[in-house]
Amino acid sequence: MKNKWLLAVSIGVLLLACSMAFNWLLNMVFPSLQAEYVTPAFRPWNDPIMSLFFIYPLAMGALLTFTWQKTRKAWKSGLEFGAWFGVLFSVPSFLINYSSFTFSLLMILSWVAMGFVNVVIAGLALERLEG
Repeated sequence: MKNKWLLAVSIGVLLLACSMAFNWLLNMVFPSLQAEYVTPAFRPWNDPIMSLFFIYPLAMGALLTFTWQKTRKAWKSGLEFGAWFGVLFSVPSFLINYSSFTFSLLMILSWVAMGFVNVVIAGLALERLEG
């Protein structure tokens, strides 16, 4: 894809779609997770500030695209890029979330798994779209 901004937005939209699908799948497999989201710790979806939630995958898509374009010669594949950055983002995220929140280990691990899988998918997509 020649247009780097279109690529970044495309990766962001892909990340949003993957997050929504992964979250739906996790809630189907582990119904107890849904109950944990219905607490005062989370804003309700009708709160206007929750619209900022949708900026996260777009920002992540832009940052991953920029990083991929600057470092892509260092990676054997998009899978390697995604796996390394997935670990880089997931391990510290797990540590800070598990130590700070009173949510279940399952909830925190679901966030870590979702983040890791999303970054791997982004790496694969970047390799495919950039050629």
